[in-house]
Amino acid sequence: MKQLLAFLWAAAFCSATDITGEVGGKLLAAGDRRVMILSAAGAVEWEHPTALTHDAWRLANGNVLFADGATVTEVTPDHKVVFQYKSAEQKGGGAFSCQRLDNGRTLIGENSTGRVLEVDAAGKVVFELQTQPATVGGHHNMRMVRKLKSGHYLVCHSGAHVVKEYTPKGDVVLELKTPNLAFAAVRTGKGTTLVSSLGKLLEFGAAGKVVWEFANTDIPGVKITNMTGLHLLANGNIVTGCYRAYDKGEGTGLLEITREKKLVWRLANPKLAGTMMAVQKLDASGKAMAGER
Repeated sequence: MKQLLAFLWAAAFCSATDITGEVGGKLLAAGDRRVMILSAAGAVEWEHPTALTHDAWRLANGNVLFADGATVTEVTPDHKVVFQYKSAEQKGGGAFSCQRLDNGRTLIGENSTGRVLEVDAAGKVVFELQTQPATVGGHHNMRMVRKLKSGHYLVCHSGAHVVKEYTPKGDVVLELKTPNLAFAAVRTGKGTTLVSSLGKLLEFGAAGKVVWEFANTDIPGVKITNMTGLHLLANGNIVTGCYRAYDKGEGTGLLEITREKKLVWRLANPKLAGTMMAVQKLDASGKAMAGER
């Protein structure tokens, strides 16, 4: 039955031209109202219904962790919910960001309040940091939040067009201005910070100056709209997903580029999903590839 369903999904939503180039693995992607695992050809191998998911992870145990505004949820491959956190305040979108930490806690970017939270396996808040700017119930208090190896927190204040690095005490030690909404930010192995800001990907040096950038118009003949989720691979390539990816059927849902601004592959299928923000590249067995995200 599962093989039949997978075939039907492939027939309904995927064609031989969905992916241009070689993915070299599978993809975890969030599209519209579901989170999916896609084959190298773009066929849906697994899916779980969600709200509009902004952040998603394939965990080492094979489960999928996602944040869709309504909740932060972990599900098993057979769709059993094993962890869930729901913000008390839902106006504006409760939580759009999540990250499973090495100590087993879950980092949550609570957009509705502007708080950075760490919660235990039972969903109990064990750490809380109030960030600014934030308006209770605001839609763009924050998007992606990541805990760094230093113990600091990298927070994308989307509406303010700024990325801030906070200490656990709340001190701001780095502030990066973006040309548009600040969606995602990751700290690279070089100590730089890679940021997605819809029309551009920007890499900032330690002093806060842009040292590299990629615009959505840099690849001739390829329509790219609003770049959002990031997976910086170990080889330096960047995988990103796009919000409102298509205009009159033209556009790109997911893509991978090199630092030389060359396209490795792109997925274009508006029937699969009109928006594909969260993305994580997986190997052929379905395990998450190394890198920062």
